Amino acid sequence: MSHVNISNQPNQKQPNYSGSKQPSLKQLVAQTFSDGKKLLTAQVNLTTTELQQSGKTIGVVSVMALIAVSLVSLGSIFLLVALAYVLVAIGLPVWAGFLIVAGVLILGAAIFGGIAYKKGQKITGPSLASQEWKQTSESLAQLNDRKPL
Repeated sequence: MSHVNISNQPNQKQPNYSGSKQPSLKQLVAQTFSDGKKLLTAQVNLTTTELQQSGKTIGVVSVMALIAVSLVSLGSIFLLVALAYVLVAIGLPVWAGFLIVAGVLILGAAIFGGIAYKKGQKITGPSLASQEWKQTSESLAQLNDRKPL
């Protein structure tokens, strides 16, 4: 939990029970609830942060996929124009140029599609937050001599 500030107040003092006076049960219960609330808040913040990072990656993948689809669309248009020129005049120089341009656009689409696929493979759920939730559950279960949640 060292990565997340679990307190809303930067230098909050912890209760001092080291004197001769022992804390009352009410104080101990209140402090336990306070600590539990801080822990829950920290874990929610961690989960939110991880989900935001995954959202940014999804945005990049979406842009790459949009570029790939655009390039395939443009490539298809060029293929159709080239086919039209082939039908009108079977002269190699005109339509050959259009086919080369269309091939380059489709190759570009394949490259951007590959990049989008690789980036999409890296998208994961909130693993660190998941580990923290599990660790907290196990710790609380040990306190209560129960199985983890």
